Formats: sequence, C-alpha cells, structure tokens
Amino acid sequence: MMNLLMLLLFTLLLTVPCCCEGEMNKAVDEGIKISQEKANTFVRRQKRAYPYSERYYEMFKSPMEMKQEQCEHYAPCDYYSEIVGFPTAYRHYFGSV
Repeated sequence: MMNLLMLLLFTLLLTVPCCCEGEMNKAVDEGIKISQEKANTFVRRQKRAYPYSERYYEMFKSPMEMKQEQCEHYAPCDYYSEIVGFPTAYRHYFGSV
C-alpha cells in the first residue's frame, strides 16, 4: 500500500509541471500591456540643460573646423589633405596648425 501511494505521488509530481507549462508560457508571451499615457509617465525624454546650446555651437565654429574649411576651399590643399591628412596639408600650404 505504501509503495502504491509513493508511486502515485511520484507520478503526480511529474505530471503537474507538464500540465501547467502551457498556461505559464501563455502569460509570459502576452507580456504586460499598459496604455500609452501610463507608459509615458514612466519613460520621459530627458530635457536639455541648455536649450540654446545647439544654436551657440552652430554660430561659432572651432578654430580647427575653420582651418579645415579654409583648406577645403583651396583645391591644392584639399587634394593634398586626402593623400597625407589634414594637419600635414594645412602646415604645408598655410603654416602651423
């Protein structure tokens, strides 16, 4: 009698995960669905600290960028910069970098 009871419990333990597996995967596949408004409360775009910083950088170019543009507008320097690189070409045609 004891062996039959142990066999029944063992069989029951083996069949329970097989029976419940389909329902568990179904819940995982569906995922959590929330409305767009609630999702937006959690995920907010970070605002920029300086709203005019992009305009500032567009108005004022760095000295290196101005030198690169000067070299690009002079055809021999532009051609030479493709071969040896910008710093060497600029130094060759306009002096120090």
